[in-house]
Amino acid sequence: MAAILRKLFRRKKQPPLVCAVSLDDHGHPIGDDPNHKHTAACFIDFEPLALAELFQSQSCPSCAVGVPGILEAAQGPNLLLLTYNISLFDHTGWKDTFASGASDQRHRAYATRWQRKTLFAPQVVVNGVADGSGAAAEGGVAAIVQQARAAGQVGRPWHIYLDANDTEVRIDSDAETMTIAKHDIVVIVYQAGDEKVKIGKGPNKGKKLDHRNRVTSVTKIGEWTGGDLTLALPASMKPGENAVVVVQEGGAGGAIVAVAKV
Repeated sequence: MAAILRKLFRRKKQPPLVCAVSLDDHGHPIGDDPNHKHTAACFIDFEPLALAELFQSQSCPSCAVGVPGILEAAQGPNLLLLTYNISLFDHTGWKDTFASGASDQRHRAYATRWQRKTLFAPQVVVNGVADGSGAAAEGGVAAIVQQARAAGQVGRPWHIYLDANDTEVRIDSDAETMTIAKHDIVVIVYQAGDEKVKIGKGPNKGKKLDHRNRVTSVTKIGEWTGGDLTLALPASMKPGENAVVVVQEGGAGGAIVAVAKV
């Protein structure tokens, strides 16, 4: 498998072209061309899935202002945004109804890894390597994603492929076993879709805050140090919940090197 991966990863990229299909006068596709042969022009290269982790609080005045714009910008087939509610601003008169100790710990883990002495919200962290408020003045979410993708290509001479289904997670890599620093394999379960919460007290009293793909649990299921690996997934999720598997260097706060939806 490793040899096959090396050949695939070294293959020269083709330009993002598409197949052309003729339409009739009513906009319907004309019958299939029996002589058509698929070439590289028939396929589009997509960027791998990026994970944007949004840390927000119902009691944070800046979140009420900034989150709508972040959610509008964080869309697309190659970007998954997850929301973590934190208790950082609970002292201002309203306790966040979704905040959890696990979300607080993950929020602080990034600050600790980056040797920062302050926390802020809203904060968008992409692939564990780039962050910002997501504000337009700072280039917005797109700039953070671009920065994260560029950073992910530096200092990593090996490649990794992550796949997941309803029952198991599979990692294929051209990195030799036990030659890579420890990476945690983590399952993040989230409530898919958007939720609005009306704040009853505090600085955001009377306002409604959006929550997209709200995280309900973060569970480590194993470790990866190179090579190929297959792990069983935990028990099935509750109705309305989705999950994503990430491979994160050194645990919480580290670089996320692979992401796959379950």
